[in-house]
Amino acid sequence: MSVKIPETNKYFPEDTKIIISSIKTILETQFEKFNFNFFFNLPKINEDNRHLPAKIRINENIQNFKWDTKFTESIIDRLKKTAENLKQNSYSIKSFQATCHWRLIIGLGASHPQETSMTLHHIYGIPYIPGGAVKGVTRHWFIFNEFNSLGISNFEQINCFEKILETVDIDNKDENKRDYKISKEDFKKKFKVKKSNELIEPNDNLYEFLITKHDTIRNFQSIFGTQNKKGDVIFFDAYPVGKINLKIDTMNPHYPDYYSKGAAPADWQNPNPIKFLTVENTKFQFWLASRDADLLDEAENLLKRAIREYGIGAKTSLGYGIFGGI
Repeated sequence: MSVKIPETNKYFPEDTKIIISSIKTILETQFEKFNFNFFFNLPKINEDNRHLPAKIRINENIQNFKWDTKFTESIIDRLKKTAENLKQNSYSIKSFQATCHWRLIIGLGASHPQETSMTLHHIYGIPYIPGGAVKGVTRHWFIFNEFNSLGISNFEQINCFEKILETVDIDNKDENKRDYKISKEDFKKKFKVKKSNELIEPNDNLYEFLITKHDTIRNFQSIFGTQNKKGDVIFFDAYPVGKINLKIDTMNPHYPDYYSKGAAPADWQNPNPIKFLTVENTKFQFWLASRDADLLDEAENLLKRAIREYGIGAKTSLGYGIFGGI
């Protein structure tokens, strides 16, 4: 079932109406454009087939949109060819499939008339997970997991920990300039961070980490890179495999005046349901590449754990973006 573009919409500018009219026949046949249906909100129509006052809302029929699976398969085929080309240039490749059994939303806060968006590929027009998001969640998992292993109760110290991982110099050609040679006092000055107009100094646990965990720091910088060094692992975009299942979801702020006007969060305020689009029970293919096979194995393990135990995208604390079958 495909989503039809309305014959008339008085809220479109005149030049937009002309464009819609000229391409409407094409869009309703084999060249349907999902992006168009998603980003153009439709007006409500009453029983007399008359437009109601304009109200920003998502096109609820959008969840019925279906792509030809041959189209999504062709995208995966292109990635396989890219992987083969990389292999011929001394790269090792890792690829695996994982399924988000519940719901996934990438780019919820991006630009959209309803302010509840979804990341769509700028050419293919399908939901996907950008390589930057794949790398970002893997990096976040590395930091979070290693920080937890230190047993530090003050969670604000994670800001200092991240700064250490990102900026510490442990391989300087001049051994005397390597950061694990500095005194504890200099360490606290160099790796303090500012948060909410407050300076946070790294504690003794983090100093011990710097002195003893060179391999952990080196792995982080080699996989993800720093401001002065590019990472040695390539994180590719993750694309859906086979059928893409869409589902409308709802968030329901119960105190709209509290959020928008600063009023007290009182029960007499009317809830303001906001609908947004998600991907549900859909399989994705993930790809990684590196010239260092050991580093690639480490990155793959981190990525699998990140999407299985932490999740990717928005609302992960509510169970969104969790993958299984890995």
